[in-house]
Amino acid sequence: MRYIKLRIISFLAVILFFSTVKAQFINCERQYTVPFSPLLQKIHSLNDFNGNADLGVSARILPLGGTSFAPNGQELIKHNGKIYIMLKQTGFIFQMLEPKLDSVVFKRIDNTININYNISCTNFIYKDQIFNYGGYGFWNKNGHLRKFNTADLEWDIQPTNIEVVPSDYEWFSQKQGRLYMPFQKIEKVWLKGAENKNGIFDYTSYYLDIKTADWIKLGKLSKELIKIVNQRNNYIYYPHDNGRIFVINDEAYFFDYIQNKVYKSKKADFSQFLIRNGGDMTIFYYQEKFYKYQLDSQTFKTWDFNLADFQELAFPIWGADYTNWFIGLATFLAILAVVVFAWIINRRIKNKIEKAQLKVLKTKSMNQAFTEIETSLIQLLLKAHEANQHVEINAINHVLGIKDKNIGLQKKVRSDIINAVNDKYVFITQGESILIGSARKEDDKRYFEYFIVPTEISTVQKLIQ
Repeated sequence: MRYIKLRIISFLAVILFFSTVKAQFINCERQYTVPFSPLLQKIHSLNDFNGNADLGVSARILPLGGTSFAPNGQELIKHNGKIYIMLKQTGFIFQMLEPKLDSVVFKRIDNTININYNISCTNFIYKDQIFNYGGYGFWNKNGHLRKFNTADLEWDIQPTNIEVVPSDYEWFSQKQGRLYMPFQKIEKVWLKGAENKNGIFDYTSYYLDIKTADWIKLGKLSKELIKIVNQRNNYIYYPHDNGRIFVINDEAYFFDYIQNKVYKSKKADFSQFLIRNGGDMTIFYYQEKFYKYQLDSQTFKTWDFNLADFQELAFPIWGADYTNWFIGLATFLAILAVVVFAWIINRRIKNKIEKAQLKVLKTKSMNQAFTEIETSLIQLLLKAHEANQHVEINAINHVLGIKDKNIGLQKKVRSDIINAVNDKYVFITQGESILIGSARKEDDKRYFEYFIVPTEISTVQKLIQ
């Protein structure tokens, strides 16, 4: 029994040994001495060159054959005289030391542990600080901004106000310290459905202010450009100081992010130049000229960039975003509609109440509301209104039956009755207007004349019918 167990254990140990050998991870060296090639010599000699260059397979500088990183791409970046090689998908950074004769040393300056989290990320340097943004890894595409920490030689997440996911059209401006993002392509491959598999597009345009780590909204990608971007069946891009040159469906387009303009090449041979060199490419842009490094002859093929060879299209990269304006207008109209609807309902209710009150007042309640003397006074004032006249004190005294009384008593009775009529009227109509008004006589300002308030004529006529 022990013999059988020993054989099983030995068998498992052999399997584990060969599996371990097969899956063995072979790390790269901390530094490499490489030839000081014409490519490095050229970029080293351009003192004012600050930019990036993707190295083609045949022009890769770090000799990583035999390591686990042999398939990884390499990107050269120069900033303020310093040259770096960024090993793609890793976060590894190799800095070039000063060349000695025909060789040069690239020394790794990071202690990165995590890898394969930033596949196809955007690497850039701003004010001597190394950043990378976005990328794909662990079945997820992200919009994270990462900054190289020179204290512990690792990458730190730099928090931003929102997460904006890259779309392969992003571009960093050294002059402005901005990372432009014309639209987002959000991929959720862990969810079912064609939309999630192919990506969800958000055509809102932003730029990331590196100084504040805040995304600033620019607008919406223009409809015409959306059509161009969505119909592509091939796609290559090249660097430029103001943006990028994109080859879409065998046509070269210049996206000028600084000026927010789109240009299309008028020269077919320029598009062909970019397409032919799009495979194993090592191209960089410097002072209105594209440099293509040819490894076989170790020389450079150049192409002058002239904006006159491009046609400016009639639409920008992004335009004004009226979404918030439409939302605000819709909200305002909704509130206005509610207010108007409430006013109409209140008005209808008020009219119904008034009609109900008038209906009651047409019956015996009318006699209960105003006394016979008060009704006579109202009718006297209505007749005077029909004749376009006011009523004097003597006529009112006669109707009230106080013409033979002393002046003091007349004044008191008139005031009491007129006030009573006005109070009852305000209560009956549930309004604020009185019924009987007064004004001084034109020919003798010592005396008053009385009249029905013009705005209440229609209402009081209905009351006394």
